[in-house]
Amino acid sequence: MEAGDVKAVVGLADGCELMGALTRFPDAGLARGVVDGSVHGDAMGCAADMTASSGEQWEGMQAACEGFGVSEDDEVAVCDSLRRAWSLLYARQGSGVAIFPYESAFIHVRMGAHGAPALFRTALTLRVERAMREAHALPVDAGTEPCDSAWNEWSFLARLLGNEAAALMAGDGESAALWRDRAASFTREHAGQWLPDFLARTEEELSRLAAAGGVDRTAERFYGALAAYGRFLLTVLTERAA
Repeated sequence: MEAGDVKAVVGLADGCELMGALTRFPDAGLARGVVDGSVHGDAMGCAADMTASSGEQWEGMQAACEGFGVSEDDEVAVCDSLRRAWSLLYARQGSGVAIFPYESAFIHVRMGAHGAPALFRTALTLRVERAMREAHALPVDAGTEPCDSAWNEWSFLARLLGNEAAALMAGDGESAALWRDRAASFTREHAGQWLPDFLARTEEELSRLAAAGGVDRTAERFYGALAAYGRFLLTVLTERAA
């Protein structure tokens, strides 16, 4: 992706914003988008803006994104299915949290550190907060929800990329470079340090849950597609950050 490719930057920003929405706890709006095909359409539209609509990579994206759609039209059932899977993957159960959806906590567990991970005011969380604050993009719920969640970090990247695209369209190359550098730094220092493993762990745990009958086919396909789509975006972000 070239620095001045506005369409590609907009597509990447929109893709990150979509991932921010898809990784949050599912609501009725998400279920509606899965049922009516808009989630699938948005994902493919963003991908089309970022890459040639042909070739092996495009075919792989088409196959992966099929999981964002369902054959049934019962929005309530789809919402219940996705909520159950999300809770089993990312929320506390009797045996603990399978996968922490927060950067600091996830890395704490990955390192094998002793004790339960802290969710607020860790050095890592504070660095994420500082980056967001400096970009005037601190989440409104930062006082009650850790700002280093997967959904907040995807949304933050979307904000940085959106600002880069706006600067490019305004012909302000200096400002565009500043926002591009901020997105690259955040990718190198934060998102790229844990989101690839977070998505891999999601696939692993999803496979285990599906084998045990803990999630249905709708949820298995959806969260499998989410992991594949996130990897695609992270590949593009990492290439830009190199």
